[in-house]
Amino acid sequence: MIEPIRVVQLTDCHLSANPGLNYRGVNPHESLQALLPKAGQFKPDLILATGDLSEDSSPESYAALYQYLNPLSVPVLALPGNHDDALLLQKVFPGSPVDTVEVSQHGHWQIIRLNSCLQGEPHGRFDEATLVTLEQILKLSPQRPKLVALHHQPIEVGSHWIDKYPLIEAGGFLQLIDQYTSVRVVVWGHVHQVFERYRQGTLMLAAPSTVANSLAGTEKFSFDDQGPACRWLELGVDATVRHGIIRV
Repeated sequence: MIEPIRVVQLTDCHLSANPGLNYRGVNPHESLQALLPKAGQFKPDLILATGDLSEDSSPESYAALYQYLNPLSVPVLALPGNHDDALLLQKVFPGSPVDTVEVSQHGHWQIIRLNSCLQGEPHGRFDEATLVTLEQILKLSPQRPKLVALHHQPIEVGSHWIDKYPLIEAGGFLQLIDQYTSVRVVVWGHVHQVFERYRQGTLMLAAPSTVANSLAGTEKFSFDDQGPACRWLELGVDATVRHGIIRV
């Protein structure tokens, strides 16, 4: 019997070189280390790390992340966020996209990772070359279900403080998602909250941060006392997606 692909999505870890430095009043190293045993109980086949993994783009922060994830003994598929150094991240987690679109096969599924970041900017954007490459990938295997991952939200999540910094000019990307029904789910980070919605049949999911989250639907960041969290997904053989949240 073919089993579903089990994925844990970690995002917005905001690790610094100094492990004693807090982020929004929470220690990001300690919160991630507290969360990972819970993630391990899910018995994932892979970790999907969707950006802002570092707060200061330091080599030490990426080395710490590698050290924390290594005991899980599963592949790590990473991509950069606006706080990351994409090249440094790629050195520690090979295959993390810089100026390419990365695609990998997992059972019946494809996982496609995109770099949505603009150097020095909190918002994101895809250039024309990225969209052309993405469409080529989508055309090649129209029957194979796909998960597409990026850092910035391609649609509004309803929280003004972070919706100011979305994937801008997202129309071309969304048009491809709408056109190719093999894209079953789109996931991202960046927004520090749980978000779940269907858009024209495609599941659109944001994962919460492993360090600090905001209540949904707020004008300003409003601390969510449910604490650090991550998302789990089961990618079924029949192209269905099950998902939920893991909390400390």
